[in-house]
Parts: sequence; structure tokens; C-alpha cells
Amino acid sequence: MKTIRYSDPGLEDPVAIVGFPSVGLVSSIAANYYVGQFDLEAFAGMSSPQMPPYCLIHNGKAYPPVRFYGKKHTTKTGRDAVICLSEYAPKAEDCYELAQSVLSFLKYNGCRDVICLEGIPRSSDEDVPVVFTSGTGASKMAKKSKLTVMEGGMVRGVTGVMLYEAASYGMDVTAIMAPAAANLPDPGSAAAIMPVISSMVPGMRVSTKPLMAEADEIRRRMEEQETAEEERASPFYG
Repeated sequence: MKTIRYSDPGLEDPVAIVGFPSVGLVSSIAANYYVGQFDLEAFAGMSSPQMPPYCLIHNGKAYPPVRFYGKKHTTKTGRDAVICLSEYAPKAEDCYELAQSVLSFLKYNGCRDVICLEGIPRSSDEDVPVVFTSGTGASKMAKKSKLTVMEGGMVRGVTGVMLYEAASYGMDVTAIMAPAAANLPDPGSAAAIMPVISSMVPGMRVSTKPLMAEADEIRRRMEEQETAEEERASPFYG
């Protein structure tokens, strides 16, 4: 695993927000939305032979599949943040090394608290986000979120590895699991967890109206598609 550093954002005691692709692309959508809303520049990137051979072009610069963005707080009560994100979903056999590499880099940059974003399949409209924590500091984060703490179950991927590996790095991890549509991007679910994150991390409040508008557009298209399929299936169609 190779880490490339582009600049030093000068962060102090930052909290890390990690978003790799998950169900509904919730985590990637949320992490990318923060980068866009705060107009952040990547200060480091990560690559390896196990990652897909592509680069992301942003503002005329080429970046590897995994990037780290730094955000300085702008208010007295705010907190610096590191946003780690990617558009690729690592294979199961690569999650362990990737999670360790990300944790190691975050610790090197002064992060003690990590918030992992994760989408999970939605089974009904009544499903709501839940959290799971690893470490005493994470328990305090969970209380701020006011979400139900998950007492049993399974957390997969990079987030799952981070939850049990964080203790060996002296770090705390809070995982937010957001119910989402399984077969298409779900910006509405991403928007739903942003107030939760802002309650945990001062200075991360953003407007979610663009995401909700995008969710409404996806819903409208799905309804139009379902209507068209029903009409084609009708014996009176045509």
C-alpha cells in the first residue's frame, strides 16, 4: 500500500470520516458531498496493485482511488476533520490491509476518533440508522447521535475490520449504518445521516436540499419506469 502526500493541511485533533462504497452508495455519496460543499482539496492519496487501475481527475489534477481531504474548523466550537473516501469497493481479501493502512495514516495525522459510514439493505420504510461503537470515546459519539446502538449483528468490509482493529491503534471508531435501497444510488439515505454527523462533529452542518432533490428525481424516474412496465404488461397495451 503506497501513500502519496500532496500538502500539509495543518489539522489539530481531527475527527476522521470514512466513506467507501456500500449499499446504496450511501457512504461514498455523503463523503463526496462534504468534499464538494466545503470545497476541499485532497492532501494525500493511497494506491496499491490490488486497487483498480484508474485515477480521478479533479480541478486538473490526477488522484489515486483512495483520497484524504482536510477540513479546518471555522468556528470556535468546530473541529478539524479528515475525510477519507473512494469510489471503489475493495475485495474481501483486501479489506484487512486497506483498513490497517487507513487507520495507520489517520493516526499519523492526529486522528483519535473515526466515524465510518455504511449503507445496509432497507427492509421497510420504518428502518432507521443505527450505530455501533468500538472504544469509550466512540460511546460518547454515539450518545451525541441519539441513534440506537446495535447490540448484535455483522458489519462487513473495511468498516468491520476497522471496528476491531482500532483498539490496537489507540483509536475509537463509530460506525453509522444507514438503511438504503439495495439496487440503486440512494442520496436520500445519505442526506438522512448528515444531521447525525453534524450532531457528533461540530462544524459539519451542510444543507441537504440538493441531495433530497436528487432523491426525488430518482424516485420519479423509478415510478415512471414501473408505470411503463405495467402498461407494456397490460393485454390492452398498443
